[in-house]
Amino acid sequence: MRSFNWNSIASSNEGGFKKLEAGPYVARITDMEDNPQREYVEVVFDIAEGKDAGYYSDDWGRNHPYAHHFFMSYKESALGMLKGRLEAIGSSNTGFDPFAAWDAGRTDMFVGKLVGINLQEEEYETNDGEVRTRLNVCQVVDAQRVRDGMVKAREPKKLAKTSSTIKTTDVYSGEIPFD
Repeated sequence: MRSFNWNSIASSNEGGFKKLEAGPYVARITDMEDNPQREYVEVVFDIAEGKDAGYYSDDWGRNHPYAHHFFMSYKESALGMLKGRLEAIGSSNTGFDPFAAWDAGRTDMFVGKLVGINLQEEEYETNDGEVRTRLNVCQVVDAQRVRDGMVKAREPKKLAKTSSTIKTTDVYSGEIPFD
């Protein structure tokens, strides 16, 4: 094991990397994968413009696509949202027809295309009951709307408070009326 000059190293509990902030970004599609059994396409992206361009292009980002993706469901109940997302991709990329690419089953044609996204911070509960936060795509829009400042960051999405925890004062302490 090697020694370090610990006085010259800043401590960190955050993993030592810069965290991406919630809010709107122009993103570049880096991969799309169809899941026909569940009727959705998973879209993996990276930040394409601004000070955070290439944020997910490191080894960690390449190995953790679930941390920077969104879904395009093609279930009957979600076709309106799918059309809106395809329109956003089309209007962000002059000359590209996302509907023709979709209908041809050519998800590869989407790779490299730009789109506007809005990342919202949301709380989630881990398997051991710990509450953490992550970024989730809450909007897919025309990239120019992001550039023009028309898309605003949304408030963090908090977990709903539940009353599933039983307090000891709530436990019945009388006789049990049956055997």
